[in-house]
Amino acid sequence: MEISRRDLLLLLIGLDEDGAVSDSVGGITRLQKFLFLMEKEFGLVVSGDGFAFAAYKAGPYSSKLYDDLELLENLGKLKGSVEGATSEAGAAEVELLDFDELMGNNDDEGPGAADAFEERRFELTDEGLEHVEGLISSGDYKPVEDGIRKMKSKYGHHSLNDLLFHVYSTYPEMTTESLIKDKVLGRKR
Repeated sequence: MEISRRDLLLLLIGLDEDGAVSDSVGGITRLQKFLFLMEKEFGLVVSGDGFAFAAYKAGPYSSKLYDDLELLENLGKLKGSVEGATSEAGAAEVELLDFDELMGNNDDEGPGAADAFEERRFELTDEGLEHVEGLISSGDYKPVEDGIRKMKSKYGHHSLNDLLFHVYSTYPEMTTESLIKDKVLGRKR
């Protein structure tokens, strides 16, 4: 079964591990890793060219996620809020960007200055909740919903450090560009 990136993102944010509709999920690094795990461990196929994850400064990374989050915010389906200083993993994703990239003045996809050193939390707006409820009631994405529920049940309670440790130790090919690899893999469990 295939699903669009944006519908998947809304469902991922909008479903909790019990399959009930919730309205938020943690920061961008957690979203990146959850989406990656949905593809790798739960066999999810995203329509089109998907998220196209690549090894990056904090492990598996998709610049398309930033575009989708921005679009969903502009459409009024998501609201991002700053929760505080970013995690080391989040900072690693933007630390080495040049000035134009940080200011969002180039054609490359990726985080801008506002995301660079602040952790953002994403929540569904009323319109986003209605969209998620419509996706659920259609029944078209029941296997995707089940995958999200299983993934959140398995990894949703992991600290970001534990989540990173799992991803890094299970998918070493996605750590080749990581700035935090030694710290993530060198910690005690």
